[in-house]
Amino acid sequence: MGEATAGRHWVLIETGGNQRYIFGSNRLRHVVGASQLVHEVGTEWVPTAIEQLASPAVEVVMTASGKALLLVDSAEAGRAVIRKVTGRALVEAPGLLVTGVVGPAFDPADDEAHEQAREDTYRCHARVRATRRDPLVRDRVFPWHRLCRDSGQPAAREEVYGEAEEPAPASAGVLARSRARGRARGRLRGQLGDRLAAVVPVHLDELRHSGWVAVVHADGNGVGGLFHGFIEHVARVEGTERVSLATHARYQRAVATELEAATWDAVRDAITTLLDDGPEDGLRERLLPVVVGGDDVTVACDAALAVPFVRAFADAFARHTAAQPTLSAIAREATGHAGLTASAGIAVVKSHHPFATAYELAEALTVSAKRFKFDGRSLAGFDFHVAHTSTLRSLAMLREYIDRDGEAVARHAGPYLLGHAENLPGALRQRSVELLDEVCGWLGPDGWLSAAQAHALREAADRSLPEYRRQLALLLDRVAHPGHARDLLDVQADDTADPAGPFLRLFDALHLRGLRLESPTLSPANAGPTHDGGAR
Repeated sequence: MGEATAGRHWVLIETGGNQRYIFGSNRLRHVVGASQLVHEVGTEWVPTAIEQLASPAVEVVMTASGKALLLVDSAEAGRAVIRKVTGRALVEAPGLLVTGVVGPAFDPADDEAHEQAREDTYRCHARVRATRRDPLVRDRVFPWHRLCRDSGQPAAREEVYGEAEEPAPASAGVLARSRARGRARGRLRGQLGDRLAAVVPVHLDELRHSGWVAVVHADGNGVGGLFHGFIEHVARVEGTERVSLATHARYQRAVATELEAATWDAVRDAITTLLDDGPEDGLRERLLPVVVGGDDVTVACDAALAVPFVRAFADAFARHTAAQPTLSAIAREATGHAGLTASAGIAVVKSHHPFATAYELAEALTVSAKRFKFDGRSLAGFDFHVAHTSTLRSLAMLREYIDRDGEAVARHAGPYLLGHAENLPGALRQRSVELLDEVCGWLGPDGWLSAAQAHALREAADRSLPEYRRQLALLLDRVAHPGHARDLLDVQADDTADPAGPFLRLFDALHLRGLRLESPTLSPANAGPTHDGGAR
């Protein structure tokens, strides 16, 4: 793309279909290796290609996991870099979709031309990627082919892994993932340090302590909005009407670098919080960061760690993004707040469940968690789903209401908003995670609601809502402060701007207690009513 005309050009190189590529196998070594290959495209392959070409006409503006943005003095220089990177992908990462484009020429002295050219380059990249054939279509399978055990693609040779496994046919793409696994572990250990790296498992079986595995996808809220009108944000930060190309490139580079640093700092802080709050030996080999790039984080972990990790990560992400000078300045202009918020989706599945469909569910839950906004920005929150059945259906279908006697009530109460309830606007306080904390506390060994009573309430709700309320009234007669308990356990009407219908917190509390996903220990001030009216 692009003509050899006078001026400069933006060059965009980016991977596509990352999640399908990463989770194309259900084996942990392949997932980790695929994530490493995506990371290397932007952070290692592009700089190496520029170094090999030894061209002074190429300037690196931004490199990140799976993405690079460059400035070149000629279209041919940009095409040369793209050829190097895409050619390497064919050899070292078969099946990974890497697309590069050279944008239209622009006059670098024109302070208005470079932003329009950058937007045109992104649009051009989207068009080119949309026309590319899918790798599955390119690798046709014929009857005489021996197929890869994990991907179903034509096998290149046999792979042996572990003493207990027999040699099995493996495709070129699967073999490339396995080769990258060692580099991935080395990078994780370098990022986390020896103490934190102890939580990273060697084998998938190590994540199955409770029999359930959680796939967590966390994503910064409103990060894409920082780059809409980016030049205007930079101009206000700089206190000028026009932004030069050099200043534009400097801010692009700084925001990308600081966002990556803040995200990794938040991941490290979240793991440190888990280790500090629980027995360190009990957390060994129970959490694996699969993707950490930009503002995106995907983690596979023992289900017991999912909610505590999300809560700690969201808190740390807000703090660390606010502490980054350039990022916080741009965020303040774009949203009115220095720090960014993050939301997450948690898909809790059995250990044999396909990673790919579990990730798709987690991604849909993240979208659900992002829908509430206040004071100009999305609120930090999370949503979760425990998959007792297949997750091949959409989240909306999985969350169908059960209609009893003409009344419909949701079997989930998410999404939940993080932070203190008193900081939320009135209509959203009922979605505070602190209220779920209270109900979970009542179900604990020191709570006033026994497991038998809680399940009797659940069964009553399955029969009808009037029956549920009658059963609840019988229990509340024995509680010192029945009004507060009724407020949290009764059917909640969704009065938000995006209503999902009435819901009960009890179902989520039972899931969390049963899976032992409860959040960190509550302070006495947050404790609920007990038999004698005192605080726990």
